[in-house]
Amino acid sequence: MRHCAILDIGSTKVVCMIVSAEPDGAMIVHGTGIREYSGYRMGEIPNKRELAKAISGAVDAAERASKLRVKEVSVGVPAPFMEVVSSPGSVEILSRSGRVTASDVELLIDSSFGFEAPAGCSLIHSTPVSFTADRTPVKGSPVGLPCSTLSADVSHCYVDEDFTRAVNYGLDSLGITADSFVSAGLAAACFTVPEDIRAESVFIVDCGGTHTDVTLLKGNAVVDCASIPIGGKHFTNDLCFGLRLPEGVAEDLKRRYVFSLDYGDSCERVRIPGEGIFDIEHSFIQLILESRADELCDLLIEKLDPMAERSTPVWLVGSGLALMRGASEFVGERIGRNVAVSMPKVSRNSSLSFAAGLGLADFALFRTGRSSAIKKTERYLRRAFDWRT
Repeated sequence: MRHCAILDIGSTKVVCMIVSAEPDGAMIVHGTGIREYSGYRMGEIPNKRELAKAISGAVDAAERASKLRVKEVSVGVPAPFMEVVSSPGSVEILSRSGRVTASDVELLIDSSFGFEAPAGCSLIHSTPVSFTADRTPVKGSPVGLPCSTLSADVSHCYVDEDFTRAVNYGLDSLGITADSFVSAGLAAACFTVPEDIRAESVFIVDCGGTHTDVTLLKGNAVVDCASIPIGGKHFTNDLCFGLRLPEGVAEDLKRRYVFSLDYGDSCERVRIPGEGIFDIEHSFIQLILESRADELCDLLIEKLDPMAERSTPVWLVGSGLALMRGASEFVGERIGRNVAVSMPKVSRNSSLSFAAGLGLADFALFRTGRSSAIKKTERYLRRAFDWRT
């Protein structure tokens, strides 16, 4: 079996997974390593040595669990370290048959680089958002269609070089190569959102530990992305400070909470180590958690509404919000959009906490490919996947 490894750099933890593919296409997770660290803050990594230590610990744990050695990894890029540029491209069809070929699409992508790349960033993947053949919109791949001119808007995704340097700093001491860098939002979308829904437009809202990343996709292309400095840790910390609870007790309360449930005058009985057992009114818990959720929803509206029309659905992933019961209904009502939560079954880690990591593994196993539009001499400048998929 062919094995590969991924590295998902979250806002509070690093996840390494070693996976392989069965002959029938099923993905098998052989080992997972998770290490917490102090995280990043809106595109800044204040402690690169701590990140390197977390990377080393996550890789070591995954190797021991799987009894396999990691030589290369595919790395997920969170939204705060991403820049997306959309640029038009066009190519004349000169084949004898007058039909579009795969080479024509590659030339179209090449023709779209008529802009100045974002400073301090490197290209990681370029993907046509939509095709037009002789002014006629095309659904799906244009290869084989007869036309004289093919055009498209092309999405170019860039990664902050400070991020790649920080990750490579952690990997170099292990003798591991960063084989590719891929948008974490794109990976999560391609793994969790059905292709027919993704073919139009869809938002991936990934609420992690301290950040909520928003990624707008159309098909396999990233159209836009943004980040909000609120995550699951903020919900937990609110309970800690508002109710004077230890972090572990507050986290457990948050996990058991159900959004918009009529608790009436009921109480939650909690045990605080070293202090005893106490009753806490559910109304207090509800006020604290839903106040923070309302704030997050207001910020989501600010980000989502300028990006796409209200008919564009939202897919929730990540451990910060999606795992809380009733979250999709609560968020959907507050932001005025259809909100869904779903997760394909895998052998291990079948949780929305691992959506981005499993999506990266899916890319590494099935979708990776190179493009003439990207220099092959630099290891992280690779197309994330074949645009034909």
